[in-house]
Formats: sequence, structure tokens, C-alpha cells
Amino acid sequence: MTDESGNESQAKSKKKENKSNDSRYNINKRLNSVIDLYIPLTICAITALIIDKYLNPFENVVSLIHLVMYNDNQSIMRAKNSQYNGSINSIPSLSLMLIIVGCFLAFIVITTSLLVFLYVKGYKKWIEYFFWGQIFITFMVTETKIISSAFFYYEIQIDDLILLIISVIFSIVGVFSINGFGPKKLRQFFHITLGVNIALLLCSLLPEWIIWLILFLLSIWDLVAVLWKKGPLNILVNTASNRNEELFSALVYSCMAYSENINDNDTKNEITNNNNNKDKNETELVDRVEENTIDEEESNGAKLGMGDFVFYTLLIVHVSKYNNPISLVNCIVAILTGLTMTMFILVYFKRALPALPISIFSSIIFFFGTYYLGSPFYKEIIDNNIFI
Repeated sequence: MTDESGNESQAKSKKKENKSNDSRYNINKRLNSVIDLYIPLTICAITALIIDKYLNPFENVVSLIHLVMYNDNQSIMRAKNSQYNGSINSIPSLSLMLIIVGCFLAFIVITTSLLVFLYVKGYKKWIEYFFWGQIFITFMVTETKIISSAFFYYEIQIDDLILLIISVIFSIVGVFSINGFGPKKLRQFFHITLGVNIALLLCSLLPEWIIWLILFLLSIWDLVAVLWKKGPLNILVNTASNRNEELFSALVYSCMAYSENINDNDTKNEITNNNNNKDKNETELVDRVEENTIDEEESNGAKLGMGDFVFYTLLIVHVSKYNNPISLVNCIVAILTGLTMTMFILVYFKRALPALPISIFSSIIFFFGTYYLGSPFYKEIIDNNIFI
């Protein structure tokens, strides 16, 4: 009896050790995945800031929103020039602004719900075709302006036909890469490029205070869509996991980080046990198992929706237009810190979690606190030659 009880206690202690090792391994892996996400986010932000500062390709683009809010082109140009000075006077009509933001948010909600409904009903191929066309049109519109602005900046003449050919080739390669064809690095490059292009376009099309309101309300919608049991993004994730399918690689409006079901430790133990055998066939089997585990780690690793890239970059470019470096740095730090906090929460709850809210809310608080409270204080100290 004593031997059996001793064996049971040893087995329980081993199980506890294995659980603690698994949790430590999971946390370490999540931390590494967060660091991996820092790199593309930083590249996306820096690229967008450089393009906006030196090229500003969408400077003269007038959107329907500007035409609705202002009467004529002169009013639009005056409104654009009076933006980004921290004044609320740039808002022509509060009620009109709320209506425009409501229409924008309603469009996102209806589009998301419709696409999820079609996915649940089994129309996955049609949704993929929709993404192919959407990405191609987006690349054609944005890249044509950016490439032509780059040639104009360097004072190089280019024919319209050559510009069209370059844009078409770039768009076709981008569409195939983002939808899973081609090398992984090329796919990452076009994901970053697409995020930069959409963010720059939105920043030029939307007025100053509408962007702030959209970012705030979109983060609230993100919480509802992912955390609510009947939320469309929650239904999408659960349906994909039940069908054992991967989500669309080109899901540009997805604003979430994904949870993992990792069995890496068991797989590694299986590999090490098989490595003890010297038989040639078994070693070949081990190599195949190792390749499968690498593929599983890539597919189960932390992912960030294209929407997160777009709205993070939109926020950074939007803040940079205020010409306040302290506010810009604070917003970038808040975004990265919020993403890290999101991943930490994700480890414990082990479910799909929106990546936007913590980062966006903290960035908004940091910006308004720095721009309206911190910066005037620093300026007053410098003007009066006060040293602390």
C-alpha cells in the first residue's frame, strides 16, 4: 500500500511539474511572438511616416466626406489647413460629424456580419474571390498615386502607360502573395505595404476629429465583435476552429489576436524518443515530424489582423500631423505596450482577444494628456528657462 501511494504521489508531482513547464513554455513562446510582432508594426509605422512626410501622395484627394461637411473646394482647403492645431473649431457641425462616423461604423458592422454569414453558410470561395478583387483595386488605386509621387519627388518623368504597367504588375504580385502564394517574406512585405497604403488613404480622406471618433468607436465595436458570444468575429473564429480551417490570410478588417492550442512539448518528446532509434526509416520519419512541427508553429503562432496594422498605422500618421514629437513617441510606446498587455491576457484566458482596444484607448489617453497638458507645461518651462 505504501509503495502504491508513493507512486501516486510521484505521478501527481510529475504532472504538476509538466503543467508548470508547459505554462512557462507557453508564456516564453508568447513573449517571443510579441517581439516578432514589434518588427512589422515598427516597419509599417516608419514607412508610413516617411511616405507621408516626403511624398504625401493623397494630399490633393478630396473625399465625399469633405464635400458633405463643407460646401465648396475653398472651404475644404481652408478646413484642411486649419486642421491639426488642437482646436475644436475645425469641426463644422457636431451632428453631421456623428452622422458620418455612424455611417462609417455601420458599413463596417454590416460588411463584417455579411461576410461572416456567408462563411458560416459555406461560401468561402466567393469570399476569397471578393478579397482578391478588393486587394487588387486597393493596390491599383494607392500604388499608382504613391509611385507617381515618388517619380515626381525625384523629378523623373514617367509615361502613363509605364506607370500603369508597373502598378498592374505590383498589384497582381501583391494579390497572389497576400492570398498565400509565394514566399513568406514576400507575403509579409505586401501585408505591410497594404496596411501602409490603406492607412495613408484613410488619413487623407477623413477629417481630423472624425478619425479620433472612428478609432474610439471601432475599438468598442472590436470588443463586442470578439468577446460577445454572438459577435461576428467570435462566430468566425469558432466556426473556423470547428471546421479545422485556417482563417483568410487576406482578412483586412480582422482586429484580433488568435489563441493557440499547442502540443509542442508532446511532439518534442516524441521526436527525442524517435531519435534514440538508429534505424534509417525512423530517422526519416522524425525529420518529417520536425517539419510538421515547424509548420504548426508558423500556423499557430501569434497573428495580427490586417485591420490592426491599418488602424495602428492610421493612428501614428494622424498623431504625426500635429508636429509634436513627444506625443508621437508616447503613442507608439502605448501601442506596443498595449499589444504586449493583450498577449499577456491572451495567455491566461486562452481565447480570441481583440488587439485594438487596449492599444487604441491607451494611445488616445496618452496623446491628449501629452498634447493638452504635458506639452504646454514643457513649453512654459523652456520659455522661462526653468530647470528641474
